[in-house]
Amino acid sequence: MSKRHGRGLLWFCVKFLVFVSALMLLWWWLVMPAYGWLLMQATGSMLKFVMGVPIEGGTIEVKGLLNTETALVFAIGGHHPAVPLAHLVTNIPPYLALVLATAGLGLWKRLRILFYGTAILFVCHAVFIITIMRFQQQLMKASEIPTAFVQFFLTLPFLLWIAFAYWDKITSAAAGAQQVRPEKAATGPENTGEEISP
Repeated sequence: MSKRHGRGLLWFCVKFLVFVSALMLLWWWLVMPAYGWLLMQATGSMLKFVMGVPIEGGTIEVKGLLNTETALVFAIGGHHPAVPLAHLVTNIPPYLALVLATAGLGLWKRLRILFYGTAILFVCHAVFIITIMRFQQQLMKASEIPTAFVQFFLTLPFLLWIAFAYWDKITSAAAGAQQVRPEKAATGPENTGEEISP
């Protein structure tokens, strides 16, 4: 049993490394500019019409080897603050690779997990950009907050993968633990009918 488990874990690691390598290259090279444009549209509208930031326009600066230095640049009152996209959104390929490498998932469940997780990551990226652009002066005085954001984004793909891919097992294990407790209580000394001496 342990050998089979070890082989399964090794095979999962091999698949994950293959998937994440291929997806990372495709993401930086082909998807990054389009994904950045979607983020610019979503965050620019929110910042301008809801948060009151006087945004005049925005652009995606595609640069660097395999677009790894791509940045989202807004035009605000003659200033052009930039948000590095490559480091911010790089957590999507690892999430996709984790889901694709996981065995035992049906086709439709795998597709749902891919969609739900990617949508959540997109929302988190948008919230980060909005927060940085709206409260950049305050955040400059509290450097630990951006650091906390970065650490959160590093762990988020793994948390989403565990929650979505293994949610059924987690809930069934929790339900099984709740069923065991009453059975143990029913077989306690007070329920055996035996007299307990002081």
